[in-house]
Amino acid sequence: MIIGHRLPARRILHVALALLAALWSGLLQANWNTAALMKALAERPAGQVRYSETRHSALLKEPLRMSGTLRYKKPAFLQKHIQTPFEEILTVDGERLSWEKPAAQKKHELALRDYPAIQGFIESMRSTLNGDASTLERFYKLRLDGKEQQWTLVLLPSDIDMAQFIRVIRISGSKARISTIEIEEAGGDRSLMTLREETP
Repeated sequence: MIIGHRLPARRILHVALALLAALWSGLLQANWNTAALMKALAERPAGQVRYSETRHSALLKEPLRMSGTLRYKKPAFLQKHIQTPFEEILTVDGERLSWEKPAAQKKHELALRDYPAIQGFIESMRSTLNGDASTLERFYKLRLDGKEQQWTLVLLPSDIDMAQFIRVIRISGSKARISTIEIEEAGGDRSLMTLREETP
């Protein structure tokens, strides 16, 4: 006959609380999906972040490293200001894209509707920041990997024109914050952009 010994009430309480916490965490993760991510991103206020970017290309002897700021204003304004090693300003406002080189005093503008592949590329970032899944799905198949604390949104081009330029885009982050954007081009070139919040 095996005689068991009783567990202290405090120990039983700790075990019960741990089981409840595990169950609750599992329920939360079960509800973490693309719709939940888009909702979180849509509720995040607009603002400005600093970025650093490294591009690898067969045309370059060594990787090109750039840095600057990204500014976003809901629902359709996005600006990438490259500050080093040269200055360029790419601005998307609604359906228009402008490209400016201040040092050369040159500025070009185009309508995104006339360049579907460029529009699709722009929307990979703008629509993600805006939490706009329906626009993203016009150009990409979406797949969300990971958990709320560490997720990766994988964008696979569904448009033939887009697929000629982009193989895959991976956007990673935590909760409603985007931390990295990785782009693999169809020709083998790739880039990695790391975002960080600006300190006041």
